Amino acid sequence: MDEANNSYGEIEEILDEVEQRFRQIKKFDILPCPPFDHHFLTYDRNSKNMASGTAFRQRIEKELLLLENNLPSSILVKCYEKRIDLIRAVIVGPPDTPYVHGLFFFDILFPRNYPNCPPRLHYHSYDLDLNQYLDPKGKVSLSLLEYGSYRTNWYCGARNKWNPEKANILQVLTAIQTSILSTTLVNPNACKKDFTLTCKGMLYMLRAPPMNFRDFVEGYFRTRAHYILLNYRKQLDGSDFMRNLYLELYRAFEQNGTYCKHHLLVVLTGADLPAEEKTNSKGFVKNVGTILSDLLSWKNLASEKR
Repeated sequence: MDEANNSYGEIEEILDEVEQRFRQIKKFDILPCPPFDHHFLTYDRNSKNMASGTAFRQRIEKELLLLENNLPSSILVKCYEKRIDLIRAVIVGPPDTPYVHGLFFFDILFPRNYPNCPPRLHYHSYDLDLNQYLDPKGKVSLSLLEYGSYRTNWYCGARNKWNPEKANILQVLTAIQTSILSTTLVNPNACKKDFTLTCKGMLYMLRAPPMNFRDFVEGYFRTRAHYILLNYRKQLDGSDFMRNLYLELYRAFEQNGTYCKHHLLVVLTGADLPAEEKTNSKGFVKNVGTILSDLLSWKNLASEKR
């Protein structure tokens, strides 16, 4: 076997490993330690609360068991043996919304006076101003919750106030999915904005996935790439912005191991594209000459095979 075939075999093996790791991912998993990039890692917790047998620990263990047994397939959670007060979760964007196929990551903290106070959440925004409920600074807002004289934006549902006896973290996560990420947008411009920002978020995640979730992010977009591109083509409006973002997705999915060049034929046929490829501070391609070269090379190769 020549050197080229050897290289191909190595690449194929690596891609298979990505898919295998993705298939082994659990909806609920317990890891030894929280990741260094967890938003609440340095929270000054009360270590006495963490001890076995305390009311705080018993309450959290009860809620973790609830998550383990009741999480929908569209929500994944990781918690940590040495920091039972921390969780990291990802929610898949629901179908028939601008957020379809998107991934939305949240860091969660059970504060020391939990459940008398609601859990605290931080949204991994990648500096994207997605919508009024998930802002670039990571704040999660459904509605204001008044708890005694304390007013907060952390709550267990769109219509319900936080109830320490009945509310739980599972309700928080499902409320985000069914309220924030299932919001019906009447304004077409707002819908397209949320859709394009969701797609930009996909690019950021592939470049810098949250810790403990790299295998999930890579495997997820490996399996969803074709559906995402097909859905995006329905949104194309002829603008350079929409076309260039589409090509960004194509390039990212190709680099992640999904064969996507056939999607280019629909979009780039007859397109007048620049000759060079440059990127901005976020790594986005400003023009798409290199992608066009890829397409032409692929078409020439296909012609030779005929």
